[in-house]
Amino acid sequence: MEQEIRAVVLGWQKSDKALVINSILGDEVESDKYFVKSVRKDGEVNGRKITLINTPCWWENYDLKDLPEVVKQELFCSVFLCPPGPHVFLLVINHCLPFTEENRLTIEKHLSLFGENIWRHTIVLLTQTDSVKNKDLQLIIQKCGERYHVFDSENKSVGVKDLLDKIDDVVAANNGKHFETHDDKLLDIQRKRDENERRAKARQETVQGKRNLLKERNAVAPLSEIRIALLGWILSGKSSAGNTIFNHEIFPIRRTQKCTSHTGVVNGRSITVLDTPGWWKYFSSKFIPEFAQAAILESVGKSQHVQFPHAMILVVPIDTSFKNEQKQIIKEYMVTSGEDVWKHTIVLFTWGDRFPDISIEQHIESEGDALQWLIEKCKNRYHVFDNTNKNNQDQVTELLQKIDEMVAENSLYHLNTHCAAEENIHETDTQQDEEISLDAGCVMELLQQEIIKRFNEIKRRLKYLGLDFTGSTETRSRGSMSEPPSLSADEKLKEKMRREGSRWEVTLMDALLNNQNPEASSASHEKLWLQRCDEYSLIMVQAPTSAV
Repeated sequence: MEQEIRAVVLGWQKSDKALVINSILGDEVESDKYFVKSVRKDGEVNGRKITLINTPCWWENYDLKDLPEVVKQELFCSVFLCPPGPHVFLLVINHCLPFTEENRLTIEKHLSLFGENIWRHTIVLLTQTDSVKNKDLQLIIQKCGERYHVFDSENKSVGVKDLLDKIDDVVAANNGKHFETHDDKLLDIQRKRDENERRAKARQETVQGKRNLLKERNAVAPLSEIRIALLGWILSGKSSAGNTIFNHEIFPIRRTQKCTSHTGVVNGRSITVLDTPGWWKYFSSKFIPEFAQAAILESVGKSQHVQFPHAMILVVPIDTSFKNEQKQIIKEYMVTSGEDVWKHTIVLFTWGDRFPDISIEQHIESEGDALQWLIEKCKNRYHVFDNTNKNNQDQVTELLQKIDEMVAENSLYHLNTHCAAEENIHETDTQQDEEISLDAGCVMELLQQEIIKRFNEIKRRLKYLGLDFTGSTETRSRGSMSEPPSLSADEKLKEKMRREGSRWEVTLMDALLNNQNPEASSASHEKLWLQRCDEYSLIMVQAPTSAV
């Protein structure tokens, strides 16, 4: 039996990967912090050399297609950090919550990146459980040839020894061979990564060169007053971005139903921020006929506070995919403000804490044509916010500087509502929803049912963890809602509903389990978030005839 062991450690966020790695190597070598680039950790256990590759996590119920391309590349390329290849994959599953069918499908899709052969080299590593009777968990274990290990973090020495024995069994079952990769696939991924890195550096240099030129010409004068409008899809971090700008909880972290504004002093300047209603990530504007467009046009165009904004800030989360469907939906919403809006728009990437070890340019170049189109449409104007670190006002100062530079180039933005009204938004090449035959009202009713179902699932899971604050988990109903039609024949619509609901559930569940306010007690923080989830589930979708 080969003395050396090479293993790739896989798992979703909160799966206890760091706990497992630290237990095996006997040291605090890993943390639970976010990262993108796979990390190699070496050690020695019982006289044997152990190499563990810690890989970037995915969100528990996110579809593989919603994972950013740069994370997919790093997941796949993890196998090349332990040449000639790993003996085993350790799939870590924190089983403190019931394992669902959605969990199983997410795991199967993410492991498909490595090809079908991965299952012959995989051990399911369970933490915080002593039972494997769950049906969907059993299906994953069966795909791994019935190989699983319940990791005993209390008795680490015994747990590690048993695990190493099971790894030896995997190697023996594969005739001593490690997991092999195809050279052509390796070279293709490497070429893509190298090219993306080269293009990322070129974009970074171009943007910085342009900014330096403006400074050399003394062409930028700081504005004494700045007016900002925040745009973006639901749960993109718009309200949090506004709170980061003011370093204060101004805008409630919940669905924005109507435009709200706040004026305050930041760095000695008067700053007005308008928070606008969001749109769905996966649904065309035709399914939300009066949702965001009228509110944005009315409030941005006629508000006494933000009549003529200096900057339209388009908020895009960094930790989820941005593909052609998002490009087309954004085009629909932006066209209502006229073509000139792009000259006055900055893309603001939120959740910057989740990509701490790569540049934003690497994400832009890796993600592909759709995101690159958006950045270039905005004349290479973009910025990154870490909304979990509101005390970092340097990120705010730099955003304001970029707004100053944009205004110096383009002067003030005047919303041309007449021009916008004449635009035909259905000529924006948005074809992705043509196959959905239901009318907008039915689609929105079904989407609300999906959100309510997800909210009840959040409450059920929190109650399972002993964090029940809101009482009954019975599904709420609205008297105005009619019986929805069957979705059995509309797989495309079902998939969009699931992806929208999954994103909503994962984002809010993560916020609930991560107390981002150190001054608040855990219980009060979680209770506040549950109350906000409750409100969100009840008003998430407007009735077709209601105003925003």
